[in-house]
Amino acid sequence: MGYVRSRKFCCCLPVRLGVFIMTILSLGFGTAVAGVLWYGVLHPEKTNLVGSDKAIAIVSAVVWTLLAVVSLFGLIGAIIKQKACITVYAWLLWIHVVLSIATGSYYIYTLFHSAEDDSIKKCEGDNASDFEHGACKAAFDVGRGILIAVYIIIWLIEMWVASIASDYVGQLNEEEEVSWPQAQNVSGSAAPVSGAATMATTYNYGAPYAFSAPDNSHSGYHEKANDNYV
Repeated sequence: MGYVRSRKFCCCLPVRLGVFIMTILSLGFGTAVAGVLWYGVLHPEKTNLVGSDKAIAIVSAVVWTLLAVVSLFGLIGAIIKQKACITVYAWLLWIHVVLSIATGSYYIYTLFHSAEDDSIKKCEGDNASDFEHGACKAAFDVGRGILIAVYIIIWLIEMWVASIASDYVGQLNEEEEVSWPQAQNVSGSAAPVSGAATMATTYNYGAPYAFSAPDNSHSGYHEKANDNYV
C-alpha cells in the first residue's frame, strides 16, 4: 500500500492544519477589513473619502471581500479534504495577493505625492507656523512609514498562506497518484478470479469423486463386472 508523507509548515505542523487555521483567520480578518472599507465608502460624510481616495477604498474593499469569499472555499475544502475547493482557494489566493500588492502599491505611491500635501494642509490648518508645518510633516512621515510596514507584513503573510495552500494541493495530488494505481490493481486482479470461477463451472475435468458417486469407486467397478459376468 502506498504512503504519502504529510507535508509540513513551521517545521512540524501538517499543511492541512495550516490551511484550516489560516482560512479561519483570513475569513475573519478579510470580513472585518472589507466591512470597515465598505462602511467608509457608503458613508463618505463621516470618513471624508472623496475622489481618488474613495476609488482606492472601493477597490480595496472588493479585494478584501474576495479574500473572505476565497477563505470560505478553503475552509470547506480543508474540512472535507476536497481537492477542487483547495485548488480554487490556492489559485484565488495568489490572485488576491497580486491585487492586494497592486492596490497597496498605488496607495503608497499617493502617500508620497498628492496625499502628502493634502494631509499636511489638513493637519496644520490656516496660517500655520513653520514649527506646526514641521510637526505635521513629521507626524505624516511616521504614519506613512507605519502604514508601509503594515502593508509589507500583510503581503508577506498572504504569500506565506498561499504557499501553504499550494503545498497542500501538491500533497493531495501525490495522494491521488498513489491511490489511482492501487484502484487499477484491485480492479485488474478481480477479473481473473471471476474468469477462473467461470472456467471451473464450464468445463468438467473428470468423473465425480468416488465417495460422491459410488459407481466410480474401485468396489463399484468390480460389482459391475460381476453383474456382467453373471
